[in-house]
Amino acid sequence: MKYSGTNIKIRDVQKIELEILLEFDRICKKNNITYQLFAGTLLGAIRHKGFIPWDDDIDVCMLRKDYEKFIDCCKKDLDSKYFLQDRNSDKNTILQFAKIRKNNTIFINHMEKDSGMHHGIYIDIFPLDNVKLNSLFGLLQPKLFNMLYMVSISRLENRAKNTKNLFNKVVRLAFYYLFKLIPKSLIDKPMQSILRIYENVETKYVNHLTNGASKERLKKYLREKESFYNIMEAEFEGHLFPIPMDYHDVLTKNYGDYMKLPPEEKRHPHHGIFEVKI
Repeated sequence: MKYSGTNIKIRDVQKIELEILLEFDRICKKNNITYQLFAGTLLGAIRHKGFIPWDDDIDVCMLRKDYEKFIDCCKKDLDSKYFLQDRNSDKNTILQFAKIRKNNTIFINHMEKDSGMHHGIYIDIFPLDNVKLNSLFGLLQPKLFNMLYMVSISRLENRAKNTKNLFNKVVRLAFYYLFKLIPKSLIDKPMQSILRIYENVETKYVNHLTNGASKERLKKYLREKESFYNIMEAEFEGHLFPIPMDYHDVLTKNYGDYMKLPPEEKRHPHHGIFEVKI
């Protein structure tokens, strides 16, 4: 399977992503940081013992305090071949989570192509934030974040231009021209405050909020915080990596009958990549 218009195979990109994952794992082990394979990467480990054949990214997750520790450790431990991308290291990224990208590679999707940010091949590193389901602000937290998240991604001109529905396209372009006048830091700061409002509070649950907090996503990724450190190892591309002990429950919540392959017409990458260099 190749990327359209190129001679580069998805497998070639996967090999570089595995290389980045091994560097990430090295830093975590060196600094006693707990993480887990996450989302499609966790599914790949269980169903394929490696990448889902048509998947072209790697996802890992960790609790917020470990995430912040990891970010700090990268300042001294990350090999110079790689770049830790977050809102502080790359002023052009709209993301509220981190990526490790490999320098001197290119992996660009249509939505982000004119953003000016680092576009190297990457893995995603997601923090899981404390949430309180039984409080008023606990209910407002994801709604407020999602509102600002939509404002943030409105800063991507190509997201608006590539919208097929004419009405939505006009609305998104209007938002783009409006919100690009607002300094990015004025959006980032309240987003981070909302994400971390319960950072120093003991909560029963954590959730994956930083990549959008729709009602569907909140339901899929809600986890009991106490269970996060109950881990085991699973094979992924010939290496062992940590996964949740209750992976069956996690994957069932995420994907339903997760061992069943999707229809063939859905077996393709979903990131809209149009330019690749390795």
